[in-house]
Amino acid sequence: MTDDIDGYRREMAPTLPLSRHIFAAPTYYYKTGIAFLAWLNGHQDGFVMVGGLQSARSVLHLARVFELANEAQLLTDPDLAAHRLGQLFATAGVAR
Repeated sequence: MTDDIDGYRREMAPTLPLSRHIFAAPTYYYKTGIAFLAWLNGHQDGFVMVGGLQSARSVLHLARVFELANEAQLLTDPDLAAHRLGQLFATAGVAR
């Protein structure tokens, strides 16, 4: 095993803005961002959380999560993610 610190930093650097945004105050609501990413990537059929926690973050906050995840190349199927973001926007009454 080699200690490729520079390689590690290069790979992880694009994820820093995303993690900072997801864990922004109030930090307790980071779970909303994690569930949102799971839904965008097709790991969940719906974006609904216990106690309605999916509404703990604004649509603008979640749109930024999408942008940052895209920039970090963390969307496994960008077309599916964009479609699901459009569904969220439509539900929130936001025109694209």
